[in-house]
Amino acid sequence: MWGAHAVIWFLGLIYVHPGACLRIPSSGSVRDRPRPALGAPSTECFSDYMTLQISKPHMEGLWQWLAWTLHLPGTWRRSPGSQGPLLAKCGFLLHPGPEGRFIFQALYSACFVQKEKANYRLEIRIFRKGVKRLEQSYRYIMKCPVVPPRPGQQSVLCSPSFIQVSRPLPLRMRSGQTPWLLSLRGEMVVSLEDASLMGLHVDINVTTVTVQSPRGDLLQRQEVQNISMELLPLWLVGGSYAYSLEAACPLVSSQPGSEVLVHIPRRRPGLVRRGALEESGLSLSMLRAHQSHPSTVTGNQDFLVVRLPAASLLRVQPCRESQGAPGRQASYRVDLSLRFTQSLTPMLWTVENFFQCVGKRDILGVGAGL
Repeated sequence: MWGAHAVIWFLGLIYVHPGACLRIPSSGSVRDRPRPALGAPSTECFSDYMTLQISKPHMEGLWQWLAWTLHLPGTWRRSPGSQGPLLAKCGFLLHPGPEGRFIFQALYSACFVQKEKANYRLEIRIFRKGVKRLEQSYRYIMKCPVVPPRPGQQSVLCSPSFIQVSRPLPLRMRSGQTPWLLSLRGEMVVSLEDASLMGLHVDINVTTVTVQSPRGDLLQRQEVQNISMELLPLWLVGGSYAYSLEAACPLVSSQPGSEVLVHIPRRRPGLVRRGALEESGLSLSMLRAHQSHPSTVTGNQDFLVVRLPAASLLRVQPCRESQGAPGRQASYRVDLSLRFTQSLTPMLWTVENFFQCVGKRDILGVGAGL
């Protein structure tokens, strides 16, 4: 409960709809000049959204504005956490942050965000309790640069002995960012130079990072629609930024089936806020298979599952069995172009999977020539 003398603030975003009349003070008003508010919070910019930290004492005001602006039900103020889906419809997300603060997140495509020539801009007004005049409020501008989205790319190599993932290094959103670190399962964090202590091999250059992990304890076995796979739960992290290197591979097998399955995490492909609550179940807006038409696209809240006919994808090459005898090894490569509705970044997702080397008579081919 708030004390009798507590000061309650509320956060207002100013947006002018056609036909709406708002009393705006003149640009010469001293009281309306931009000035720091709430201890001068800083806007943080990510690939698809911008965020602002809100202290706990000011959350009541934010809830009031959201309820009023988005026409939320009367239960909003008593239970704001239950209104997540309603916020998401307008491109907003609210989740706990560090030191008791909250993180207000707005997509660049969210309600009230204006796209200027070089920036995305969101104007915020902060009022004290009992103050109703706009010119007596503080104004805060959330602003992030407009960065032309470049296609994301992820290459996953599935070998019987290891999983390897390659991605372009993300663009730095600001100068002075701390060095990139590797995070496994969101718990173990290590520098790129010390990744070998976790059993990881890292190769990094100016544009690309490649990480190889042996099949074993570092991987997580998961099931999606009764189909098992192994997941490398790896992220690049640095300061408040995070960048997914997650990769999923089929279980090790010697025999191809009639279908090829590709598991794709439902994650934003660009930079996201480290430690933030990520939306689950991102909606697929486009998918194209370069080598074949997918049979079906299914999945759950965490993964997409793309099924393709194996006959046109499988290939066989000579190999040597563990005893040195000549054998044959089946493999396939799949290139998928995709985009999530909630993301500005299109993706090219490549998976190459190699089956175990077996004797020439042991492999069961699906397509002609296998």
